[in-house]
Amino acid sequence: MNPIFAALQYVIRALVDAPEKIVIERIEAPKVDIFNISVPQDEMGRLVGRNGRTAEAIRDVLGAIGATLGKEVIIDVIEARPAPPPRVAAKRSRRRGRARSPMRPARNAH
Repeated sequence: MNPIFAALQYVIRALVDAPEKIVIERIEAPKVDIFNISVPQDEMGRLVGRNGRTAEAIRDVLGAIGATLGKEVIIDVIEARPAPPPRVAAKRSRRRGRARSPMRPARNAH
């Protein structure tokens, strides 16, 4: 297992209440590791911290681990959005009143 990924999982498990809700996507290249962390809104504050200090500290620690391996580490924290509710088909309403002829304008139209 990638030591940077293992360290990131360890830190996240220690910080948040529900680590199972957090999704980490890893994109690995020869010289760069990119981690996209999808976090629910209720856990966002714990992971980012006041003025982003916690997230910046995580970036610093993982950047140091990456430097020992000769890799650059990029971490993006993304707010996970809940799935939208299913759409319900709208009912078609009947027009009431007299239908207007296309040749005859409405009474108040100028």
